[in-house]
This record gives sequence, structure tokens and C-alpha cells, in this order.
Amino acid sequence: MPLTPASPLDWQTFETAYAVEETWFKLASASLAVLGASPFKDQAFSAFAFNAVSFPSLSLSFDTDPDNKEHDAYPPDWSNECMEVDVPAIGQLWEEGHASIEAALSELFDAAGDEQLDAIEEGYLHSLRKTMVRLETSHAFEQIKTCARFWTVVTQVDADTDEEERLLDQVRLAALSSHA
Repeated sequence: MPLTPASPLDWQTFETAYAVEETWFKLASASLAVLGASPFKDQAFSAFAFNAVSFPSLSLSFDTDPDNKEHDAYPPDWSNECMEVDVPAIGQLWEEGHASIEAALSELFDAAGDEQLDAIEEGYLHSLRKTMVRLETSHAFEQIKTCARFWTVVTQVDADTDEEERLLDQVRLAALSSHA
């Protein structure tokens, strides 16, 4: 669905048109399966992030030190900041499955004004949080080895980690409420 001047410049319309959350969920689930069968299959991971490094780029970041949080080393210096580079098959999955969304996102960001851009960015991050919660509740992380206190987050460069955790917890609570 190419954007036209008459196209609404809002996240919800875009997300629906491109099935963004569903695509992210499928790609992340498939990526975890690939990771679980990769040379990293015996590595226990302590953390995972959807790392929105720069819009519309997205990286899958993993950490391996379970004690980082106790040492106030959070956010961590991700052991594998771009797992899609460390495991090329994951990179290929995202390149093939996310290319049309990424191109359309670039177009959407370019067409949006400052006020619209802020709302789109917040919608984008909220959709990543919803996708993370879906990964958690679907037990997708069981495809890899994880530490007992496995931590997940949706993050950006220089973001407030406490705020990111709070926002992800809100999405978790909303998901629980909707299933109750």
C-alpha cells in the first residue's frame, strides 16, 4: 500500500495496512527458532530487546550476563547487539520479511510533520511492546536457552530504561486484563 497524499499519516492505519505486529511476531518467533538451532544454541541468554536503534531500523539485541542488573549495568552493553548480523540466517529472515514494511515506514516518516512523527514513533514503540508481550505469552523464548531471570525490553538509544520497563509492564497488564 504505497502512501499517497490522501493516505492518513497515523500509526494505527499503517499498522493495520501492513500487519506490522503480526509480521514482527512471526519474524521474531522464527528468529528465536533459528537462534535456538544456531552456534548460539548452548548459550544461555539473560536479556532480549527489540532495539529501535534508528527508525525504521530494528535490531534484535541479546545479553548473556545474568548479573548485569544487580551491578546496575542496565541497560547492558548487549553481548549481541545485532543478532541479525551475528546469525546471518536471522538477518536474511528480517531482510526478506521486513523490507516492504521498512520501506513504507521510511516513506511514512518522511511524509509526517513533527507532531505526526511523535505520534507515529509512539505507536511504533507501543506495537513493539505488544509484540514483545505476545512473544512472552506464547512461550516463544522457550526456543532458546535463557537464564532464570530473563529480562525483555523495547528500547531506543539513550532511552530511560526504567520508563521503558514501566511502559512494557503497562502492556503486560493490559494483555492480562483482556484475557481475564
